[in-house]
Formats: sequence, C-alpha cells, structure tokens
Amino acid sequence: MKNKILFINPPQSCSANLKHNSLKFPLGFLYMGGILEKNGFEVKILDCPVHYRKRTKVNNKTVKIGLFPEDIEKVIREFQPDIIGLSCAYTAYESDSFELIELIKRINDKILIIVGGAHASANPEYVLRNKNIDITVIGEGEETILEIANKYPKKSLNEIKGIGFRDKNKIKVNPRRERIKNLDENKAAWHLIDMNLYFKHPDNSIATMRSPSVDIITSRGCPGNCVFCSIRTVWGRVWYGRSAKNIADELEFLNKKYKVKQFRIFDDNMTLDKKRTIDLCNEIIERKLDIRWDTPNGVAFWTLDEEVLKKMKKAGCYRITFGIESCSLITQKYIKKDVDLKKINNLINLCHKIGIWICASLIIGFPYETLEEIKKTKDYIINSRLNFVFLYIAQPYQGTDLYDDFKKENLIPEFKNESNVIRSKYNTKYLTNEKLNELRASILKRFQTNRIIYYLNPWIFYKDFLSKIRNFEDLKY
Repeated sequence: MKNKILFINPPQSCSANLKHNSLKFPLGFLYMGGILEKNGFEVKILDCPVHYRKRTKVNNKTVKIGLFPEDIEKVIREFQPDIIGLSCAYTAYESDSFELIELIKRINDKILIIVGGAHASANPEYVLRNKNIDITVIGEGEETILEIANKYPKKSLNEIKGIGFRDKNKIKVNPRRERIKNLDENKAAWHLIDMNLYFKHPDNSIATMRSPSVDIITSRGCPGNCVFCSIRTVWGRVWYGRSAKNIADELEFLNKKYKVKQFRIFDDNMTLDKKRTIDLCNEIIERKLDIRWDTPNGVAFWTLDEEVLKKMKKAGCYRITFGIESCSLITQKYIKKDVDLKKINNLINLCHKIGIWICASLIIGFPYETLEEIKKTKDYIINSRLNFVFLYIAQPYQGTDLYDDFKKENLIPEFKNESNVIRSKYNTKYLTNEKLNELRASILKRFQTNRIIYYLNPWIFYKDFLSKIRNFEDLKY
C-alpha cells in the first residue's frame, strides 16, 4: 500500500485592516503532486488561505485568514494521510506553520511532518528546533518528496539528499540535491485544486486586464546575488528554463480547459534567454492564443530590445516590471545589483512607443543607506515616466546577506509577524522605521501627484498613457 500525501498551506496571519489576503496559486504543491501522482501516490492539496472569507481574530491588529482548525481536522481525518507537507515561504509565517503542526500532531502523532519553502531551505536547523517537525526539505522539492514517499516508513531516510532531519535527538543536514535541469519532465497537476475557488478570490481580478487569471512559472533560479533575496536558498544561482513549446502547451491547456484569460508569470528572470522569449512569443502567436500576460516579479531587462518587446506585445504581454531596486550607485554596490538607468530609460521609452504598461520595483531602508542615497531613488521615481511604482522597505529574511548585516548591527528586534515590506518595524543604522515608513508614503504620494501634473501636458499624456489605449479592453484596464 503506497503512502498518501497531503500538502497544506497554513492559514495566514494578516493585518486586521485587510479585507482579504493576497492570492497565490500553490505552484510548488502542484509540481510535487504531479511527480507523486505519476509514480502512483494518492495526493491531496489543502490551500487554507484561498478561503478568504474565513477569518479568526488573533488580536486587535491581526487576523488569521483561511480554513478554521475544525475544517482542517475534518480533511485530515477523512483523507488519513501518511505524510503531510507544509509550506513555510517566509520567516514571518513560521508561527502559522507551527500552530498547524501542533494541530496535526494532536490528531495523529504518527503522521510524518515535512516542512519546505524558502524559510526551511535557508534555516533547516532553526526550523527543526520544533520537535514536531520530522524533516525539512532544502531546495527543489519534487525529487526529494518522491524519494521520501518511496522509502517511508520501511527504509532509512538518513541518506536522502536535500533534507534536514533529527537522528537520535541530533539535528543533521544532508548535502543539497542536484538541481532539476529538464523542467519539461514534470507538469503541474492543476486538477488537484478547485480552480473556481481561486477564480472567485477578489485578488484574482485586481490589477489584471482579464480574468480569470492564473500564476505560472516558466523558469527557476537567478544568476544574481542580491543581498536581500532569499530565492537562491531554494534554487541556487543557476537558471534553468522550460522550453517554449512546453510553456505554450500549458498556456493552451489552461486556456481551453479552465478558460484562463490571463497569466501572471512569476519567474525571477523570465526573459533571461532571449531566444527562448522570442520562441515562446512565436508559439503563442502561431497557436492564436487570445490571452494576456505580465511579469510581476520582474525580467532580465538586459536582454530586452525593441525586437523582443514588440514580439512580447504581439503575444499578449501588456505590462512589464523592471526590478530597479535602487538608483544610488553606493546602494547598488551594497546590494550587489548593477542597474544601468540609461538602459532602463531607453526600455521605458520603447514600452511607451509599443504600448506596454511599465512598472518598477524599488527598495529603500538598507542597513547602511543614508537619507542622501534614498533621495537619489526618490528623485528617479518622481521624475520617471513609469506608469506604476512598487516601493518596498528592505526586510532581512533569514538566509540572506541582508539578514546577516542587520544582525551584525544589532538591528534585529524581537517581534512576530509585525513587519513587512510596506510597513516596516526595522530600524537601520541611520534611520528609524518610523522615518522609513514616512519616506515610503511621501515618495509614493509625490509620484502620484507628479503623474497628474505630467498628464496635464497633452503630448506627455498621449505618449505615456493614451499610447496604451488601443481598444475598449485597454480603456477599461
């Protein structure tokens, strides 16, 4: 009898002021579920936060969004899994995962508990301090979870690559597993989730041109070494991409079977391979897929030019995000990300000309950043021709160089789930968190005000705004 595996995304702690949480499709679970089913295992996914109407008050500031404990218990008792895998993507959500693990152990203490995600990959020993956790998965999960499922409980798990575990009360961490190079081999098992639950979530249609929309990934990894990013704890610094045909097959499948009209491509470097980008666009065009797509996490902007952008537009790309991060050369050097602002400005001009909306993500609040350096980022933002700006405050996630620097400067306070990229609780060496939050709000307000002023100029309004309005759908967006 083969093991039964249940994947659970825990209910999520959020600000009580939020009407709903942000929507994320459980892509990691879908890929692990796909490889497990292909090998004969029975799999179920329980994504608690998608049930956004269910809210549990934690205190006056915080609510927990997602299925109630009794809902989760009912699923566990009915499915009777041998193994439960939990997601813990960020340090801030660790307590949510730990609370759920306590519930699972009360229901059945014989269930094997596995925790994965960026937080577990970066800090396996730290996560395993919770003695209810049996295994942490480090890095990519598909091949590791398959080996665990095949061996548990009759064979030793001690030699499995890419895990942390407890052996006779001692925590051990095995060598990392080699990366999966051929991403076409395993497909996401979309049938394991109720797509209508995601389509009905309010976040599914916010800031999208069409709905329903779906998250997908077309590549894994990033060759960058940014101090603030925890991605390399999971994927390393080597980039692997799915083939253009494989991606187009998935787009066509989701479009025809589930009537998906928009795709949010959540790669960290979707356009890193220029030829692959063009090939994918050609696949979409040749198949006459009537879809829209965007790149919320950013793109490898150094591979972009007019040829690529025109092809992307023709294939349905309506919005692009540039990860600029900082406009200060000193800060760029610290975060280990060189950004050629002349190249960015040229791409912005091209996007306006071609008819693609332009977003940019920027970050302030690095530990050694002065007010003078932040002003350089501020000046760029308010004088830019960007349509949208995502301005964040640096957060020191465990496993990053940024965390090490905050810790070295004694800037890591004791609190839980209170700090985030839009409302920080972290002081830096030169600025208080209150000042950083104030700066963020004032920069965004000034950006919006300047947009209105700029758009009063008919020529700028035409070039930077009306150039995108080519049909009624564009106008509605």
